Amino acid sequence: MTNPFITRTPRADPFFGNDGYSFEESEHIVKDDDADTALCGIDQTGVPWNQGFPVCQACVAVAQGRMS
Repeated sequence: MTNPFITRTPRADPFFGNDGYSFEESEHIVKDDDADTALCGIDQTGVPWNQGFPVCQACVAVAQGRMS
């Protein structure tokens, strides 16, 4: 007999996004002098900080000097 009060959460698709998050759900890195534009070029106007998503890999590459 199954419990009607237990909801099963679907498993994350390993081929979808980054650790189960979609590619759009990521934390972007911004500069101190321009907090509205991420290092990868995404507009961050009005986006709250520290949402708990994985860090954008393009922003990390720019921050590490691997991209300009």
